[in-house]
Order: sequence, then structure tokens, then C-alpha cells
Amino acid sequence: MSQTLTFSQRVNELFFGVDVSKKSASLLKSLLSIPQLQHDDNVARQWDLNVAMEMKSNKAWRSRHLFSFSESPLLDLTIEKGAIELTIGETKRNKKLLNLGWAIQFGDSVSANKYFDTLKQLFDELSTERKFEYDKNIGDIAQFSTRNPADRGVKDITLFLRKSPMTKKYQISLMFGTEFIDD
Repeated sequence: MSQTLTFSQRVNELFFGVDVSKKSASLLKSLLSIPQLQHDDNVARQWDLNVAMEMKSNKAWRSRHLFSFSESPLLDLTIEKGAIELTIGETKRNKKLLNLGWAIQFGDSVSANKYFDTLKQLFDELSTERKFEYDKNIGDIAQFSTRNPADRGVKDITLFLRKSPMTKKYQISLMFGTEFIDD
């Protein structure tokens, strides 16, 4: 099955099949259509200097949308809960995706490590570059990149596995991009 998917399609699986490579404000509408995702109706909207500069308008604001889920986007694996956070910059005429976050939480280290190892295996198969490391302040880090000419969309991700100092729960988070450093 993994041989038929591209790197970007594998990333989209984590977002319940939504194509996150488009990186536009229409991503909100796509996420709202996914039955496994519960949208928090308390949308946080506020003015922000950085957003005003990004949107080139003093009348710009940002809205933060939070989606939660309890079903794992990967079959046969369990999670305690997960969240997708979407931040959109808005003016009266324009909307722009500013940030997209993804994280899942586990009650125990065994489940978290199993999920993290599965993600590492799935992305390792599709990557042209990879890097694994451990940082005592951050936790386990896995970076994956593809420069396969057939791949379109998302080409770089970093996964983090750590125990949250606040909740004492294990969590895996995804960040778009990598930082490969020549040793």
C-alpha cells in the first residue's frame, strides 16, 4: 500500500485525506467536511500586528480554528485524542492560511512509541533524506524529506515525540519543514 502513495499523500492521510499542500484558506472548509473532526465553535478572532503586516492591512485579524478527534487517522493504531489547529489571516476581501498544526496524544509511552515508529517507517519508505535524533529538551525528532521528481505538494516534515511537561501525557506533533544539518 505504501508504494502507491506519494510523500504528500501520506501527509494528507494524517489529516484524514484532506490535501494540506494547497495551503489556502479553503482548507478550513475541507476540514469542516470531515466527519471524524469536531470543530470548536469558539473561534478565536483578534487583531495582531504580525497578521496586519502579513496581510498588508491595518484592518486584518487572525482567526484560530481548532479541530479535535479521537479516532486515529492511521488504521489499526489507537490514540487518546488529537488536534488540528488552523490559523487564518483575514481582511474583508482576503483570507490566507498562516499556520497549520497537528498533534496527537497518548496515555502511555508504549502506544506513543508504537505510533511514532509506525510514522517513521511509513515516511522512511517515501523519503530521499531522513534524520533521526534525540534532544533532552525536545525528545525524539524524526525529519523526512523527498526530492523525488514525481512528488508534488508537501516535501518536508518533522515529527516530534515527547512527554508534555504540562499534561504529563505523551504526544506526537508534526511541523512542516526540516532542518538538515551536514555533520
